[in-house]
Amino acid sequence: LDGERWTCQAEGQPLEGILVKPKGDGPFPAIIISHGLGSNARQFGLSKAREFVKWGFVCIATTYTHTRGGQDRSQFGASEANVRRARACMAILGSLPYADGKRIAAYGNSMGAFLTIGLAAAEPQRIKAVAITAGGVTPMSGFPAPTTETAAKVRTPTLILHGSDDRVVPPQRSELLKSVLDRQQTPNQRHVWEGGGHNLHQTHAEEVYAKMREWFETHGVLPARD
Repeated sequence: LDGERWTCQAEGQPLEGILVKPKGDGPFPAIIISHGLGSNARQFGLSKAREFVKWGFVCIATTYTHTRGGQDRSQFGASEANVRRARACMAILGSLPYADGKRIAAYGNSMGAFLTIGLAAAEPQRIKAVAITAGGVTPMSGFPAPTTETAAKVRTPTLILHGSDDRVVPPQRSELLKSVLDRQQTPNQRHVWEGGGHNLHQTHAEEVYAKMREWFETHGVLPARD
C-alpha cells in the first residue's frame, strides 16, 4: 500500500487498485467499487470513494479487463477473470484490521454492474448488499452481462438503478434481473429515471447516491442515521 494505491500478486498475476479509508481505527464497513468500459480503478473508483468514505466506508477498487485497451471481450464484465479480481479485493479487505468483513457491500456501473452481479452470485454469503447503475442480465451466455442462470444464484439484497433512455444497456436488461430476483425471493428494488441515459450515475448523482445510501442503511451495512 502506497498512499491510496495498492499492488499485489493475485494467483500469480499482478493486480493494482486504490484504497481509501475513513479516519480512525474502525472497524468500518467496506465497499468494492467496480468501473465500466474504458475506465479504471483510479478514474472511476476514486471519484466514488470520495463520496462513500464520507458515509464511513473503507473503499477498494481494482482495474478490470474492460479497461481502456482491453482486447478480449470474452473476458469483459462478469467474466471469471474479473470475478477473481473482485475476490482478490475481498481478500485484501479481510486482511485489514479496520475493515469489517461482515459488512461488505459492492457497487458497479455498466460493465462494473455486470461484474457486481457476478460477484454477488459467486459470494452469496459474504456480500451484504449490492447496488448497480446501468446494468442487468441476459438470457444467453457469451456476453459481458451475466446470464439469468447466474443471477438466480444471487441472494444479496440488490438495488437496481437505471435510466429509461439508456441506449448502451437497455433498461429491459435490469427489468429482467429484477424478475429473476423476484422469482428467487431475493430482496431488491428497481428505480428507473425517466429520460435518464447511460451515465445516470453522473447526471443524477445526488439522487443515485441518496438511494444507495438508504439501501445500505436498510440492509445493515451502514448504521442508520438519526
